[in-house]
Amino acid sequence: MAQRKVRAKDLRKQRWAGIVAAVLAFVLIISLVSAYISQAVRNSETAVPEQQTELQPEDYLTYYQGEVDRLEEYLQDHEADAAALLELVENYRYLSFIQQAYFNNQEAFEGYQVRLVSLYDSLVKLEPSNLQHRLELIKLYGEQKVDQQLIDEEIAVLQEQLRETPDPYIHLLLVGLLSSTGEAERLQEEKMWLSAYLEERLTADLAGNEERFYYAVLLGEYLDDPDTAEEILVDILEQEDEESKIYQESLNYLNDLRPENDNEELAP
Repeated sequence: MAQRKVRAKDLRKQRWAGIVAAVLAFVLIISLVSAYISQAVRNSETAVPEQQTELQPEDYLTYYQGEVDRLEEYLQDHEADAAALLELVENYRYLSFIQQAYFNNQEAFEGYQVRLVSLYDSLVKLEPSNLQHRLELIKLYGEQKVDQQLIDEEIAVLQEQLRETPDPYIHLLLVGLLSSTGEAERLQEEKMWLSAYLEERLTADLAGNEERFYYAVLLGEYLDDPDTAEEILVDILEQEDEESKIYQESLNYLNDLRPENDNEELAP
């Protein structure tokens, strides 16, 4: 029985990761098409013919490489600001996605990743209190396999910042990152701190449904308590409008926690 529970938990995590990856890929594809078409319309006196919207991977590559070149040239002539750096980051991420999804140019992909590290390092220096910037830099450091001491130093800074300015969303992402890298001691520390923080918020009736959703994910994915996670998710669904983002996220995760109904779309 214990072995079966472990397998079910592993299956849930694999499927959850797959869902996240699929959603991100879909969002990127939609963003690529929308941005490309919008730019084409702006640069044309007439609407883009329907047949011209059937874009090929090479079209995406050319367009986003052009955006990167434009922004890199801008940064050569102007002092770097967060808005320009973030726009450049976005375009490098699109290029990385295109290379992975459609091409096999590992050298180009690795070059994009190295540049992303540099950009996020600049963003952290410009906006050191921005938790998202530091988290992204840590993730890229791990992917680039930089010196572990540097990664540890950045994680320590982020941990301290999260204690001073709690952000359950970023904290949950950090827990997931630590779980994937196998840093057991830090992982346990962050799971317990985030759990205590959210429990205190819930007890004091200060947590909204977004924080309650994060708590449910923490319970279901990292604290081995899917039953309580389901109870929270069902309660969120009873309170939220069906069109709201938190309703859809809660419903999706509730379905994911019930592997015995994989072939059916579950309702609360």
